[in-house]
Amino acid sequence: MISIPLGQLLLEENLITQVQLDEALSRQKVMKKRLGEVIIDLGYVSEKDILQALAKRLKVDFVENPMLMIDFDVVRLVPESFARKHEIFPLYLRLGTLTIATNDPLDFACLEDLSMITGLEVKTVISSRQDVIRAIDRAYRRSNTDDLMEDIRLDGLSTSEIEALDLDDVSMAERVESAPVVKLVNSIIMEAYQQNASDIHIEPEETFTRVRFRIDGDLQLYSQFTHEVHQLITTRIKIISGMNIAEKRIPQDGGLRYRHENARFDLRISTIPTAHGEKVVMRLLGADRSISYDLHSLGLSNYTIGMIEKALRLPHGILLVTGPTGSGKTTTLYSMLAKLNDPTKAIVTIEDPIERKFESITQVQVNTRAGLTFANGLRSILRQDPDTIMVGEIRDTETAEIAIRAAITGHFVLSTIHTNDALSTVVRLTDMGIEPYLVASSVKCVIAQRLVKKICTHCKIQVEVESADNLLLGTNLSHAHVGKGCKFCNNTGYSGRTAVFETILIDSALEQLISHNASMDALKNYAKEKKMRMLADEVIDLIKEGVTSVEEGVNILYSTE
Repeated sequence: MISIPLGQLLLEENLITQVQLDEALSRQKVMKKRLGEVIIDLGYVSEKDILQALAKRLKVDFVENPMLMIDFDVVRLVPESFARKHEIFPLYLRLGTLTIATNDPLDFACLEDLSMITGLEVKTVISSRQDVIRAIDRAYRRSNTDDLMEDIRLDGLSTSEIEALDLDDVSMAERVESAPVVKLVNSIIMEAYQQNASDIHIEPEETFTRVRFRIDGDLQLYSQFTHEVHQLITTRIKIISGMNIAEKRIPQDGGLRYRHENARFDLRISTIPTAHGEKVVMRLLGADRSISYDLHSLGLSNYTIGMIEKALRLPHGILLVTGPTGSGKTTTLYSMLAKLNDPTKAIVTIEDPIERKFESITQVQVNTRAGLTFANGLRSILRQDPDTIMVGEIRDTETAEIAIRAAITGHFVLSTIHTNDALSTVVRLTDMGIEPYLVASSVKCVIAQRLVKKICTHCKIQVEVESADNLLLGTNLSHAHVGKGCKFCNNTGYSGRTAVFETILIDSALEQLISHNASMDALKNYAKEKKMRMLADEVIDLIKEGVTSVEEGVNILYSTE
């Protein structure tokens, strides 16, 4: 990793013992790796621990996320090829000194070469190799956007020529792939991927086109292009997603499997005509690299994990997950499937779309044009001898009836449905025309969830809670926390999200209430008597712990009433 007596340094910092160092040195002879890598592989310390210790010894700063400090004017001082070769990232320029982030601050040859290239004195801060590479990917892709825009203006490839290209012709395909507009579209998609965006909005206005990314549930401006480029961008997107490029009067849907370098994910694409041209929205499916499909890594409380694991032991019945679009329902279902995945069981899913592919699980994609709907697919799945079935969404009475019949006949069924909270789900099913006794006998667990924005740790401050907010939350808090907004959170005050859950296991008493078509008030009163943990309880706990703000709590809970 880094040329320094690392073992001695870690010993002096009390990060490892002499026995551990001896073991690492012994392994190093066999593994032919650097000592730091061996120590990390053995699990004695993390890369962050090593880098912080090194930063302390060298009296330089440790920067955990250099990507948040990007200055595109400074980035242009260092050639991309040099930055990638030496894995360094230019951060800022002050008083004739260029500061870079690196994983190897003792690579003096690199520092000398960079000083000669830029004509500047070079100083270092330390960051992890992964963070440096991520920052390079993002910065150079974004800094090239202006150059691409100029190339598009100078390029001879017009909209009509792009439309006329025969993509089966190898030479034509090569031409379009090298066109500046293609590079621009790829740049937009990869920048969204790097920022863990869930959606890309390309929105035409009268004189310009706006591009926004949805990050942590909110839209954030990425860039603005001149209006004449809009037609080129939309045409390119429609080509790669299989849409009719000649049709601009009606909405269209398409999709593709995106492959670029180490990135592999699906895009679901939708267009709609507007007064100034076609608006395009691209949803990135399975592109969130921060997701681990494991129940214990989702930030669930111990209570929620216990309740879910108890529900997953049920031999048959329906487990429903409810919440608004973008609340993480699919992630929760996939984490449950990963937990249930067993060589002795047959698991089949029907989804629209398939967001993540799993080994040993049969996954079916809905295709309404071909007549493969949730209902038809579910009927066919029942003839495939499944133990567990996952239905992407219960959208209509027919699908609900088939799912309930499957649960009653001995299958374990997981699905999603759109309701405000867990208890209203059973009422929704009866409103769809399902007999109350069938709902009572088949539904075994209902989980309602929301994604709550977390306060940025870099700008978090304590504030007093207003009486009006306490009234809305039903609390008596004197103080809470908010984020002031800073460069680390793009001045939003929030960074990242965590999930809150309301998990209701249907016991015999609830089953009786449901079968007798009890009102929503009766169901809620029973839940209160049994002191069941509701969404409000988890949200208020997060406010008290300083994880989220009162404002976010009000936004979440107000929508559930």
